[in-house]
Amino acid sequence: MKKRLLLYALFLMILLPAQAYSWSWTPLQFSVWEPVQLFPENYNVYGIRLNLVYGRNQNVTGLDMGGMNTVIQSQKGGQIGLINLSEECRGASAGVMNYTGSLSGGQLGLMNTAQNSVSGLQVAGLMNLSDRVKGLQVHCGILGNGAASVDGGQFVLLAGYNLADKLSGLQLAMFGFNYSAESARGAQVAMLYNYAKNMSGFQLGLVNVCETLSGVQIGLVNIIWQEKIFFLPLVNFSF
Repeated sequence: MKKRLLLYALFLMILLPAQAYSWSWTPLQFSVWEPVQLFPENYNVYGIRLNLVYGRNQNVTGLDMGGMNTVIQSQKGGQIGLINLSEECRGASAGVMNYTGSLSGGQLGLMNTAQNSVSGLQVAGLMNLSDRVKGLQVHCGILGNGAASVDGGQFVLLAGYNLADKLSGLQLAMFGFNYSAESARGAQVAMLYNYAKNMSGFQLGLVNVCETLSGVQIGLVNIIWQEKIFFLPLVNFSF
């Protein structure tokens, strides 16, 4: 008898109008195009949300699937859709376009943006963007990776670029170039071109350029602008 009552309560919570209840959460949400959805946007979802075209809710914990998945605040779990949007993502988002304010987990898509920070992994076919990266940006398309500061790595597997203001770790561009506007601590490896204003570590590529170097350059053209002999072929170094 108790089990039946619990099942009836769950059934009513899901199917009857949300206005009839005082709680502000649901284990199941279905949306056609917000506001045409079972529960209004100020509800939290703890379970599964299915968005036929466009869904919007305050927080989602669990599985979020559909066309355009929008979470006003925090998404925890998994998102699968064409476009995934959230203020905070703790988990994984997979789609054509993934956008979040801060990421702890992973993004897989054509274009990924974590506006404030990444702690984890971004994998894109077109572009990865973030302000701060602690982890990895992996690009396998035609553009590249961009971040203000990187503590970890930026990898371009095909053609493209890695851009950073500050790098602590590795920039690898198989058929492209690496650029660090302020400083690089670690390594830059590219087929075509490496640049860092202040380099601590080594550069390996066809052309390697920096303002100051504490380390080694290996390539056809090696330039350290603030050295008296600023150009050397094959190998250049400064300590």
